[in-house]
Amino acid sequence: MSPAYARVHGFDETHTRFASKYSLYLYREQGKDPLPDADGHSLQLSGTPVLFIPGNAGSYKQVRSLASQSANFYYTEFAKCQDLNPNVNNLDFFSADFNEDFTAFHGRTMLDQAEYLNDAIGFILSLYRHNPTPARSVILVGHSMGGIVARVMLSLPNYVEDSVNTILTLAAPHAAAPATFDADLLHVFASTDDFWRHGFVNSGSAQSALNTVAKRRLKDVALISVTGGLLDNMLPADYTALTGLVPESNGFTIATTGIPGVWTPIDHLAIVWCDQLRKVLASSLLQLVDKTSETKTYPLEKRMEILRKNLLTGFEEEAVQDFDSYKAGTGKLDLPYKLKIDTKQLKDTSRQRNLQLPKSNPKDELSASPDMHLFYIPKDGLKFKFNFLSSLPPVDISSLGKRSSAPSILLCRTLTPDGRSFKKEFDYTSDTTSKAVQLECIDFHKDVHKIPRSYNDSESATESSLGADKNPFYSVQLDSRVLSMFDAVVIAESPSPVIRPDFVLADLELTQSTDLVLGDFGLWKLFSRGYDVTLPAHRPISVNVKVPSAWSSLLAYNFDIRYQQSQMERFSPILSQRVRDETKWHINLHDDKALTALIQGVSPFCPFTRDEDSSLELQLFSDSLASDQIMDIYLTVNWFKSLKLLVLKYRLSVFSFPVFVTTLVLFLQFKKYIQDDIFPSFGEGLLMLCDLRVLTPLMLLLSFLSSFASQAAFQKLLSYIDPVDFGNVSLMQEIEKSDVYVNLYFLGLEEKALWFFGPVALVISLALVCAFYNILSVLLWIITSTLRKLHVSNMFKSSKVGVYNRRRATGTAIILALVPLYIPYQFPYVVSCLVQSTVVIRAYLSSSVQRNNSVENFRNFNFSLLMLMLWILPVNVPVLIVWIHNFSLRWATPFSSHHNFLAIISIVFLVQNNVAGNIVPRPTSPVTIFVTKFLIAYFSLCSLIYGTRHLFWLHYLLNFLCAWLLLLLMEANLSGHVKNIATFKREDSSSKLH
Repeated sequence: MSPAYARVHGFDETHTRFASKYSLYLYREQGKDPLPDADGHSLQLSGTPVLFIPGNAGSYKQVRSLASQSANFYYTEFAKCQDLNPNVNNLDFFSADFNEDFTAFHGRTMLDQAEYLNDAIGFILSLYRHNPTPARSVILVGHSMGGIVARVMLSLPNYVEDSVNTILTLAAPHAAAPATFDADLLHVFASTDDFWRHGFVNSGSAQSALNTVAKRRLKDVALISVTGGLLDNMLPADYTALTGLVPESNGFTIATTGIPGVWTPIDHLAIVWCDQLRKVLASSLLQLVDKTSETKTYPLEKRMEILRKNLLTGFEEEAVQDFDSYKAGTGKLDLPYKLKIDTKQLKDTSRQRNLQLPKSNPKDELSASPDMHLFYIPKDGLKFKFNFLSSLPPVDISSLGKRSSAPSILLCRTLTPDGRSFKKEFDYTSDTTSKAVQLECIDFHKDVHKIPRSYNDSESATESSLGADKNPFYSVQLDSRVLSMFDAVVIAESPSPVIRPDFVLADLELTQSTDLVLGDFGLWKLFSRGYDVTLPAHRPISVNVKVPSAWSSLLAYNFDIRYQQSQMERFSPILSQRVRDETKWHINLHDDKALTALIQGVSPFCPFTRDEDSSLELQLFSDSLASDQIMDIYLTVNWFKSLKLLVLKYRLSVFSFPVFVTTLVLFLQFKKYIQDDIFPSFGEGLLMLCDLRVLTPLMLLLSFLSSFASQAAFQKLLSYIDPVDFGNVSLMQEIEKSDVYVNLYFLGLEEKALWFFGPVALVISLALVCAFYNILSVLLWIITSTLRKLHVSNMFKSSKVGVYNRRRATGTAIILALVPLYIPYQFPYVVSCLVQSTVVIRAYLSSSVQRNNSVENFRNFNFSLLMLMLWILPVNVPVLIVWIHNFSLRWATPFSSHHNFLAIISIVFLVQNNVAGNIVPRPTSPVTIFVTKFLIAYFSLCSLIYGTRHLFWLHYLLNFLCAWLLLLLMEANLSGHVKNIATFKREDSSSKLH
């Protein structure tokens, strides 16, 4: 790898308003790609343009791995094949430099990047205008949030029409926003998703204008989402799904554990440079190129066929549908080969059911004609499945026996006398043949699927990455849908004998013996006892076991496999786990194994379909033709690892659920304050919350929410007060042609059996709040003790604590005036948290000097308010980080969001009233009592039900609560009943003098 990055200086302010903020680079592989001239003149580009989009805080240099591999492939392999394929062309990789922008935190930044990239595409295409066939489109490759920016680009007004037809995303969160700190970010996600869904639905189902634009822009777009699987600890792999977003004709999602030749999970950053993956992706991109086309790529159907062939395992439903490519335009099968076989060459029987090579007595000499094995397909209405597994890649029948002992596979049917010609004819009969069989066939050797290698001498491991640098195994599976088109499957054995450790196995079995079901859809039996299945010794080569109850991505599943391998078996058993778009392989099952399956099934807050593909399916490959051992598989739930999964799935709930507990405590404190005019401490409020009379009904409520929040009627009720619209579910259902669901409320659970997750979440939240309360109390004790020892408390007294002076008023006015003009409202919020901390410190110092209810009420209220403000502080910090990042780089473009001073004014004024020492009055009238309790209860309920997916809303709820408390203060001030701790200090001093 010898990277060179040439900045495209011509793309300046005359082409985009973001030129001072972002840059564009052209990648060149030194020694292979031509470089710009020494004097800086640009070179003539002739390849197919590819634009790499980095993710959150990503670098433009991340393009080097994929671009370098593409250059190496083109100049070492593809360029040599130009005589066979003259349409092949190299790739010109461009990369955007966003100065490591925090795209995941800020919706406006995402829109800026998308607008800039649309301008960049227009400029990139202009670089090819002097070519004989100018390029009119660019391939997009986006990592993480860069994949979302790629989708946003097509929805913007400055999009260059027909400029994008292929989008490849790596670990991109298409299904849900990974962070919900910013309202603009969620609105961008929602509007972009709606645009894409409108592009793939019928005209009558959406607004005509948006529908027309979306259909025109997306009709030829292929969108591929690649996820690193469960090794990605930064982004839940479930978020990368395209469910309800694009139809199968235009895209799919695939995990790297299932990509042939990769077979390994990859973490979030390594997905851009993993060697196995970059080789597959580079080869796939080069295969998409058609330099004679104006778009420089093949039509959508062929692009999707290439991508499915290279990226899918071959066992998915989409891959099976690619068999239709053999059909001619008339709908009839195009059978190009004619095969004539001497019946004496048909080994064993013309109705053969299994084949195994090498045999116990290998051939002593080569024969002129290959042995033929014919698997007759009965037409009696029964469903069959054909399985083929080999360590040798099947070859074309015309090259059979040439430097290889690999066989050929053909799908055939009896020849009809229609007088049509064939591309090739193979006659394996002699002049003395008395009886022959004539067949018309399809050679199926190119449609075999690679699976990981699993030999006894392999290293002891169960990771699917093992053996990636060695020759894999090759498999073919044909079900009744394909077999019904033919009369037989023919395997032509090579004249060269198969020698161990190589092998060739095949069988034709009834579907009822190859497809099994383990357990039912319910989770109760899986929780309590588990499931088990016993597979017989002489079973089919491949057995599929469907587990209907294993569909939740919140659970980890244990598979205890009891099996002892016999000495005659030619390879160790292989087990694949497949659910939705994820496939993972487990190899070397030659001894008793305990495997743990972490699946991308139905996940909280993500769209999903309730169909067979949502459940776990196990596929076992074994040398059952030589085995004399049964196999037992026991399925249970691994609760310890299931709890670890909750950390990644609910990492945003770490902020919302503690806010729920804190506001509940605040509710109980105000209830006591209203009744007895005593505002209890936060610790006393926690004790009131932990009272069984309060905690028990709360546990029951959360259990109910965990079980029934997914019900359609309940979700409709909750959606009426949902502050954010997440798109039209009916559009998703029309795209998938099946029922699509999404649960965005509370824990997002679909499993009623997990009712106890709600109480568990409450216990964890209580523990977090208690721990934070104790830590904050200890810090306050240390600070106040230190200040007393240093006699700094006298300084606080002399500074007229509780007096709202002009300097504070001026500072507050300046900060509020800057919010609409320059700084985001998150900045004064952080300042308010700091100021509120000083208020609490002073209140603790004052309460240590004088003891009365009003001073203690003031101290306890401000401490509780500080607790609430600090829990919401992390919601505001990410956007502030984006602003500081922009400010540090001195970008000329303004920070064009979060300048609404109304979103912070109530909080600032309440904190300033606290600085002045004004005590929030006790609500006395029925109206003020009701409104106070309602606002705090609504705050608490929204934090619980909507908080995880609407973290930004917690700030607005706090602002509304502060506005109400200010109204109470204003009412008390007008009536002359406002209490101030300075008054009590003066009274206390006067009493001491007397």
